[in-house]
Amino acid sequence: MSSRPSTRGLAARSQNTKSVLGLKKAQNENLSRPPLSRKPSTTNLLRDTTNKVLGLKRKAETSNDENKVAKKRSAFGDITNAFDKNKGSKPLVQKERVLKNVTNNVLKAKPSKPLSRAPSLVGKTKPKVAIKEEKAEISKSEELKDISFCESLLSSQEPTLSSQESTKTEADANKTDLLDDSAAYITASEGSPLPLKPQVDTKVQLKPQLPDGVDDYDQEMENDLYAVATYAQDIFKYYKEREAKFLISKYIDTQPEVSKSMRGILVDWMVEVQESFELNHETLYLAVKIVDLYLSKTIIKRDQLQLLGSTALFIACKFDERTPPYADDFLYICDDAYKRKELLAMEIRVLKAIGFDLGVPLSYRFLRRYARCAKVSMEDLTLTRFILEMSLMDYDLIDASDSALAAAALFFTRVIKGEPTWPPTLQYYSGYAMEDLYHLVHHLHNMILQPPKDHLKTIRNKYSHKVFFEVALIPIPELLNI
Repeated sequence: MSSRPSTRGLAARSQNTKSVLGLKKAQNENLSRPPLSRKPSTTNLLRDTTNKVLGLKRKAETSNDENKVAKKRSAFGDITNAFDKNKGSKPLVQKERVLKNVTNNVLKAKPSKPLSRAPSLVGKTKPKVAIKEEKAEISKSEELKDISFCESLLSSQEPTLSSQESTKTEADANKTDLLDDSAAYITASEGSPLPLKPQVDTKVQLKPQLPDGVDDYDQEMENDLYAVATYAQDIFKYYKEREAKFLISKYIDTQPEVSKSMRGILVDWMVEVQESFELNHETLYLAVKIVDLYLSKTIIKRDQLQLLGSTALFIACKFDERTPPYADDFLYICDDAYKRKELLAMEIRVLKAIGFDLGVPLSYRFLRRYARCAKVSMEDLTLTRFILEMSLMDYDLIDASDSALAAAALFFTRVIKGEPTWPPTLQYYSGYAMEDLYHLVHHLHNMILQPPKDHLKTIRNKYSHKVFFEVALIPIPELLNI
């Protein structure tokens, strides 16, 4: 990348932070490494130049049929049996002609098999007239059998026509011989024996009836392609159902070398990396989830904690960012305390532990949905984002539902702004009533009232900027009016 983050990893912090995380000693071996060379591929250039110099052509260009006239064919002419390839006549007329030809040939043809004499006539002589009459009768019977066989074969495939209809079809066939193939072609809709079903507007039938006082946000955004209004309700319903798959248990008691304060320092550092690399907020939330999911299933050492956080950001960037940073960038922010092989090995272990499933329901995504449906102002949304981002460092909230946590943060913002209500629109789209959010709102209130620690000030400094409306400086009431 063109610019490196100003702060390089947890090792650049105070001595207290180093002693808590037990980081490796920084090895600044790659500080002055040259930029990676990215040479454009010359394969296509050489191929084009060679073709121009040698005058090579494709097989299609040097075929022997250049002087031949292109065969004129209708659409699907080679794969349909609706018409004759040469004349465009209907198949039934062609079968009638075949029947006539077969009949005439059979009548003219002589019997190919030799006549066998009856056993009773052996040794006796017959007159020549009788033998001729016998041969004629046998030949006539075989001719009748052949004709009946042809008629039965045609009748089993196509219904028979009367003499008038057959003459009409023959006349039509003769007319179509003079026309072009495209003029005699019948489209699928015209020749289809099945009636076309009328189109039914499924949107009107499948749309649920909204309760009174609820604004239909999806209907307002129906013409916006990026809003995906037709499927938005089903998408977030599916997200809520998937929350049960990513439940995180309290893992600190099972980790002998990891503590709550160490986790808070790690998350604070990950926020700093997200701000320095200008990553999406969804990337940060997903990376923190990956860290908690891995720690709840695998025991690690203290000196591997920063490597886990860097690897989680590396994986989340691949999932959410359009142009994710390189692996060397994540090694650089760790102050080159780890090698490239260690980062890639940790990536493999993390993906195996979480089952390669990165579609984790995130509280930030739910907050976006709730704020848009309720048409929350940008300042109130930024205050809610500050509260929600502060909850990432709280270990006691790792087992909370992400959808409920986003709704509680938005409810807490309304209480701070002097509107301790939960309108029907938010209740409908979030799926939570006011009574369901009380315990989470009180927990968030106690968390925000805690005095900031010296080594955990990144989020407060971030949201104290004018770009974020200085929402971190808004006074928080000591008592909630709910």
